[in-house]
Amino acid sequence: MSRIVLAVILLSLASLTSCGTEKKKAAENTSDRTLFLMDTMVSIKGSAGDIDKAEDVLTRLDVLFDRYSSESDIYRINNRISGGISVETVELISNSIALSECYGNKVNIFSGSITDAWGIGRDEQKLPSAEEIECALESTASAEFSLETMSFEDHNGSIDVGSVAKGFSLDMIKEQLSDECCIVSMTSSILLHGKKTDGTLFSIEIRDPEELGASIGIIRTEECFVSTSGGYERFFEEEGKKYSHIFDLKTGYPCETDLTSVTVMCDSGIESDFLSTLIFIEGTEKLDRYLSDEDIKVIAVAENKEVYVSDGVDIEIYTDSGYKLADWQAE
Repeated sequence: MSRIVLAVILLSLASLTSCGTEKKKAAENTSDRTLFLMDTMVSIKGSAGDIDKAEDVLTRLDVLFDRYSSESDIYRINNRISGGISVETVELISNSIALSECYGNKVNIFSGSITDAWGIGRDEQKLPSAEEIECALESTASAEFSLETMSFEDHNGSIDVGSVAKGFSLDMIKEQLSDECCIVSMTSSILLHGKKTDGTLFSIEIRDPEELGASIGIIRTEECFVSTSGGYERFFEEEGKKYSHIFDLKTGYPCETDLTSVTVMCDSGIESDFLSTLIFIEGTEKLDRYLSDEDIKVIAVAENKEVYVSDGVDIEIYTDSGYKLADWQAE
């Protein structure tokens, strides 16, 4: 008997500050809005105009990127249905391919056959047979996709943009916003835009990946994109074993990693989304490469409750959380 566990928690990686004090918030007509789009809870804080713009972008992309909806671009591509593809979908797919090629294809949007074999988070989720996994791996490995026609060149391959869609959507939102402070949270990916009216930094509480509702510490930062990946976000249990939604594309099974969550902060939404998944898959063995990357900031939580943090990150680990900075990082 399997048990569905889908953690849909607003601000799952963070408890966000507002764009300023309540007094200034009222004076500047900022407000909040909560929505359910792109299969997640969305919280938007900012001016009424910016909230409307963010909602408009997300409502449009929700339709375009839903691989299960016959109205979406992704559905039409996967089912070999001819028709025009939106500029946003072309950009999403092109950027995703570029990232995958740059980082060794360990995260790949053409792995939809593997997603379908497991169905995690859907009514049909199951532990697939070895034959089903082998078939899904073959379909993924042999997929031939044309960027010119935005279509598969044979029957193999299926697109799943779950590893990049939220981050990319936040990139699209940022292009539409005013210079005023605005916070858009898509549960595991967040846009912190502009400057707070009270002059303080944005504050983000990092969720404890082992205890629902608990936090391990707090980060303070200027505006940026923030994404977190972890096996606790979406998984199911079968005969006492947990199977997460983040897959090893070499085996077709959920990845085996010694990290429990990875948070990436940078100036690109799609990169923060993609890299948080990639780093989670690779584990601590490859972590130094990312901790020393000057273009991103990483907070990686290991199974032994040590927290690896890039230089320059303003972070406070709660003393009663049971977590500590990794030895090389601790003062």
